[in-house]
Amino acid sequence: MKIWWVGNLLLFLVVIPAVLVLLNRTVTAILDIQVHARNILGNVVTLTGKLDEVPELLAETDEVVKQVAAGALRYATGADKVAELH
Repeated sequence: MKIWWVGNLLLFLVVIPAVLVLLNRTVTAILDIQVHARNILGNVVTLTGKLDEVPELLAETDEVVKQVAAGALRYATGADKVAELH
């Protein structure tokens, strides 16, 4: 019968407080993750509003790339002619 009392005493003095501490840590981490998830969601909504301009910016970038490519081709052609002269 004394073994039962010792077992009950260990349960109430060691096991249950340890479970409560671990549960507290888990709940705290879950609440912290929830706060971060809400912040991420808010930033995603803000970012989605900025994406409306992307097609226009890509079209402008395509035009600039075409202009740069044409200039690079002219430069390479001129440099090739100079190289042939020497």
